Parts: sequence; structure tokens; C-alpha cells
Amino acid sequence: MTERAKLISAFTCPFGHFQWVRMPFGLKNAPLIYQQMINNCMWGFVRLSPEEEALVDQDVLGYLKLDSQSPCDEVDAECSMTPLVEQMTVFRRNIPAPSQMGPVLGRSAYIDDIAHGAATWTMRISVSLPKSEFGKRVIPYLSHEIGAEGIRATPKIVKGIQELPFPSTLKGVQSFLGSLNYYHKFIEDYAVVAASRYELTDDQVRAGRALSRVKESFQILKRKIVSTPLLRHPDRTKPFVIIPHANQWAACAVLGQMHDGLVQPVRFTGRILSDAELKYHIAEKEVLAVMRVLHVFKNLIEGCPLWAINSKTAEGRLVPWGVALSQYDLEIRKVSRDEDGLAAIMGAGITPREHLDEVAEVLIPAKVRVKPPLSKCSRKNTPE
Repeated sequence: MTERAKLISAFTCPFGHFQWVRMPFGLKNAPLIYQQMINNCMWGFVRLSPEEEALVDQDVLGYLKLDSQSPCDEVDAECSMTPLVEQMTVFRRNIPAPSQMGPVLGRSAYIDDIAHGAATWTMRISVSLPKSEFGKRVIPYLSHEIGAEGIRATPKIVKGIQELPFPSTLKGVQSFLGSLNYYHKFIEDYAVVAASRYELTDDQVRAGRALSRVKESFQILKRKIVSTPLLRHPDRTKPFVIIPHANQWAACAVLGQMHDGLVQPVRFTGRILSDAELKYHIAEKEVLAVMRVLHVFKNLIEGCPLWAINSKTAEGRLVPWGVALSQYDLEIRKVSRDEDGLAAIMGAGITPREHLDEVAEVLIPAKVRVKPPLSKCSRKNTPE
């Protein structure tokens, strides 16, 4: 903490006046500063670009066994990020560790470089080995399981959500939705199914009036959270595929990539439409779904080629939207919904579009239900 930051973050309690010496949790900019500091400390484990290497101390490059004059095509992005493991002898197995290091594993390894090399770093960052896990195929992290192929929800926590009874108060409904919001990226049509639950009132829940759609939505969400698919890790060397889906009240989309000839899901997203958007053409709603993906996952897909698969066409409002989409390397492909079309390229983690429509038929929220037409009655003559 700088002297100015210490004064700004100082606080008072019954035990006296205190100020932070090191950066604490909870500060607004703490994650940003922490990530920046980690990136600066770990720069040596990633090959820098030629321009950045020219600014590095030659003694450091000599210790790392790197030649700053080695040829590297500036255009080739992969060459600029070549892992040091190809050149650094400190990463090779069964080589005695340097005398200035006390090896953790009995031999020189990148763990030793991080743990013991930190003493020479001005930022004084080291790895806590008791809190770390190495050589694991799957790592639990923040109620998720992260593996080599992708990320999935932790089954134990998901099972606890499945056993929840239907809430008896509006606050209980909100608590259930809050627990699902953490896993919404695993539920393909979350906005479609959960829309009716946002219209509930506390009196309606306590009295049990008109809860058939809400209870059906409750059961569907519990089934979906149990069968969440594996979300693949994004591969920026492959084009992304966007599969939009829209109905009367929601617009959803799948962000996926091709693996083994099938589109496997990377992320799911969606939202409930506003009152004005309810009047849009179905093709316009699909464009809203595509724009939702580009907005939510902008940092993930920017600079990569994209495919957008649609099944509806329309003109008019799509023209200005096309201008907004022109900044992306986006290719739109129209496919049919039969077995030889979209269904033939979708992986097991993506639900066919017609099945989503079947589920949505019993979950229509109140704001989009069509009122029955008034019956024609003969007007009676009334005395003036």
C-alpha cells in the first residue's frame, strides 16, 4: 500500500485508529491491482514479444537462457507467446536445482521458481503450497469443477438445489432464483423458463393462487440444474458459433465451437424482452440474441471469426443493427431445423430448438398472454 492509499483506507473502531499496510480484501480496485501485479510477476513464464524483450535487462534474459536475437516473425502471434519450457533448463526434469534455491520436490521445477524465486522479487509474492494443488485432472473452484476439457457445476451443490421444496414466500422464491443465477451460464434457456417467476407477488405465493406455471417452472429449473452440460474452454484459434433462439418473451443464444464435427457449448446467455421488444418480429428477436452474445462475451470473442446461425429473416429494423454488427468478423448462415440441418451439427449439451418451444408453451408469462377476444353483443337501446 502506498502512503496515500494507507491514509484513504484508514478506519476507526472501538480499539482505536488503524490503517492498512498491505492491500486488504473488499476494496473496489483491489482485484484489478492484484491481477496487474500477478501479471507483472509471472511475465517470465511466457515468452515476450520482440519489442518487449528489447526493454528487458540482458542479465535476466541470460539467466533464463533466452536469446533476445532469436528470429521471431512479428506477425505470428503464437511465436510471440512461445512457452519458456522449450528453452529454460530450469523446467526440465531430474536436473539438480541451483545452489541458491531450496527445491520443494527434490528437483528443479516451476513450483520452485515461483515459491523460492519470490524472495528476489520486489513484490514479495510466493505460492502457498498447502493451499495449492498440482497434477490434478479436475480442480474444484468456487462451486465449479474445472478440467482439461471444460468447466461444469459441482454435482454436490447441484444436488442440494434439486432437493429444495417449493418456497412458501416471495423471499424464498427470490432466494432460489439467486442460487440459480450463479449457474445461469449452464442453463441454456434460463430466461425462457424463469420469466414467470419474476412476476410473482408475496400475497400470491402465500395464498397459493395461480401458481401452476410457476411450479412447473420450478421443477423444470431443478431438472436442468442437475443435467447441466460440460462447457468447453474457449479456443481462440477456432471460430465461434452463435445459435440464437427467441420466442414471444425472451431471447437466448448459445456460444459454441466445433469439436469433433459438432458444435459444443462454451457459454449460454439470454434475457427477458422489454415491453417494446415484445412487438418485434421473431427474426428481430433473434438479432437481439446475437447482440446479447456480442455484448456479454465481447472480451472473449473480439478479434475471432464468428458464425451466426439463424432460421428467420426480416428487414427494417435490422439495417441499423447490421451497422452495429459490422465491427465483428461475423458470418451469418441460414439453416433448416430438420435432422439434416441444425440438429445434425449440435452437440449433446445443446437442446434442439423445437424442444425449447415445447417447454415454453406451458410457461408463458402474464405480460405476453393474449386476452380472448370480446364476444359480439347486440347493443341495447337505452332511454336517453
